Amino acid sequence: MVVSFQSLTKKSAGGMARLGYYVSQQLHKRGLLKQFIVFSKGQFETEFPSAPVSKYSRYFLFILNYLNRIIKPPEHKFRLVQEHLFDILCQSNITKDIDILFTTNAHLKRTFRKAKKLGVSIIYVPANPEENYINDLITEEHKKLGIDSYCPYTYPPRLKFYNDSVEYIDTVVGTYPTVQATYTNSGKAYKLEKITGHLKPDFPEHRNTAKKSDDKYNIIYIATTVPLKGLQYLLEAWQGLLKTSEGEQMQLHIVGKIDIGVQQYINKHYKQLTNITYAGRVPDVTAYLAAKDLCVVPSLIDGGPYVALEAAHYAIPVILTENCGSGELLGKNPSGCKVIPIRDAQAIQDAILWAYDNKGEAEQMGRNAQKHLEEYDMDKFILNVTDYLEQYPLKRG
Repeated sequence: MVVSFQSLTKKSAGGMARLGYYVSQQLHKRGLLKQFIVFSKGQFETEFPSAPVSKYSRYFLFILNYLNRIIKPPEHKFRLVQEHLFDILCQSNITKDIDILFTTNAHLKRTFRKAKKLGVSIIYVPANPEENYINDLITEEHKKLGIDSYCPYTYPPRLKFYNDSVEYIDTVVGTYPTVQATYTNSGKAYKLEKITGHLKPDFPEHRNTAKKSDDKYNIIYIATTVPLKGLQYLLEAWQGLLKTSEGEQMQLHIVGKIDIGVQQYINKHYKQLTNITYAGRVPDVTAYLAAKDLCVVPSLIDGGPYVALEAAHYAIPVILTENCGSGELLGKNPSGCKVIPIRDAQAIQDAILWAYDNKGEAEQMGRNAQKHLEEYDMDKFILNVTDYLEQYPLKRG
């Protein structure tokens, strides 16, 4: 049984459910899949057995989203309600004929508990680093930024739900180095299996990536910005860059929604900064990205940021932190990215200046990344995960 909290889409599935989708395809070809369970399926059919977590889940989601628009609860509370609902509905899908529960979602205490009682092995593949580690990072960053509100990763009831759930897990499959490291050091009793690999975004065809003739060196940052995305350190670096002669020739493009706490911090400390375009949400992110000179991913922690891979798709050089899981793919020899420490504004500033002062080398770095990405075999990664599941030693023999 494969379980994902997200929903099916026309092409595959949303978020980490894409991994569940592709693995389900392979399991079905080998006669091993019982079903792929998602939150909502809609009208989309699959070549393998798939179903919503409940025949009523679409109606539940409609009601929840309707109440969310009216009541407007905090995001962390709304997310927790959704996860509890999914868990309550999901447990009815666990039956005696299942040997392995393979899930991309950890918040399933009731479902896992029932699986344990029936002798089902539980294998979890996380999209993000270990959540207690994330909680510690965000708590430290909130203190620095003066943010006193919760988010999904710091909300105590949700963190407890996670910790109560993972106690039942037999094996964690870490696909990103950042995930592997944080789960190794988590102190939990489960086994960690390392199967390194990436889910490539659904790239559009290569566009004309001719740079804009505005005489500026265009740098782009793309994220739904929360404290973990590190925008505050990029802006601190930008403050230093504007004091240099090179900085006046640069333009920073900030794309995506910004969390209210981070926005308040920006307004207080960096409102006066020039040469910045706050684009907000844009209708076509890849089109906006394609004509830029440099992409910066300053995340404090990030499993495998798609934006780094999207930049590599267009041969745009990337600066990213050592806690970003895309670094080991793009950073192969010859290097396709520049890796810097987290929380280091000076390192960001130095890396941007290097890219500006060495445009030829930086552009070659972007081409290296593009080649690494094109040569990367995602199908092999999916087969490796499927092989692991097929060979997993069952508790029931």
